[in-house]
Amino acid sequence: MRQILVRIPIPGTGHEVTLYGYGVAMCLGFLAAILWAARRARRDGQPPEVIYNAALCCFFGGVLGARAFYFIQNSGQFPSLWDLVRIWEGGLTFYGGFILATSAVIVYLKATRRPVLYWLDIIAPSLALGLAFGRVGCFLNGCCYGDICHHGWGMVWPEGSIPWEKFGGAPLHPTQIYSCLNALLLAVVLHVMFRYRRRNGQIILMFAVLYGISRFLLEILRADESAEYLLGLPTLLRVLGMPATQENLIANFGLTISQNIAIVMVIGGGLALVALARSRRPGLRVVNRDPAAREVAL
Repeated sequence: MRQILVRIPIPGTGHEVTLYGYGVAMCLGFLAAILWAARRARRDGQPPEVIYNAALCCFFGGVLGARAFYFIQNSGQFPSLWDLVRIWEGGLTFYGGFILATSAVIVYLKATRRPVLYWLDIIAPSLALGLAFGRVGCFLNGCCYGDICHHGWGMVWPEGSIPWEKFGGAPLHPTQIYSCLNALLLAVVLHVMFRYRRRNGQIILMFAVLYGISRFLLEILRADESAEYLLGLPTLLRVLGMPATQENLIANFGLTISQNIAIVMVIGGGLALVALARSRRPGLRVVNRDPAAREVAL
């Protein structure tokens, strides 16, 4: 854990520039994701400028969505407006960023009359790569921590860190590292699949399915989010005036909000993959899978 990487003094001012580990990791991840997607587009015979323009939409939409979603989950951590702005210290949620960033990119692609599913397929492996860097940032920041680990590889967090406040000196699962390795593996798998896909849209949908499955399982080992949800059923029971049933449901079958979203992603992505395979809509089929001379039906 290293929340602050370095402090750089500004000569003659008495002030300094602070570089936070989380912010640096996010910036490096964003840059790596852009360059990798641009390279994939270039190798596929497409202009990389589309990736650069989409990256701007992705950045602003992703940061806004990730912060807004984190605020909804942890509103008590923001006593002032300035606390809401300090994203370089952590406090971003992947799901919120993914949803709004994807929406912003789709708007851009439609506005410029680009084939949406094709370009989302190009971007999908880079999403996973950027996520891997983001999890390194989580490790440096001390957020997204795991539950108590009864194996030899458990990590004891330093006094004063976020996990220490909850567990003290108990060894915890290094779930940030698990998530980083998972994201790297997902990036490689999606990159390889892109070269052999048969339909435009398969890669971004496979990202939704595979990430949803892995995130659901990783949440079992995490301890930074309470298990209070079950696809809206506890809320419905509370509205119906059945608090005892609500508490019993949460105690026995409660899931984190991330697990709920993962279920929706897996089911929605799986159904969309089936529909995509059956669809005869023009423009979905990849007409030439040769990476050196691929032509995408528009």
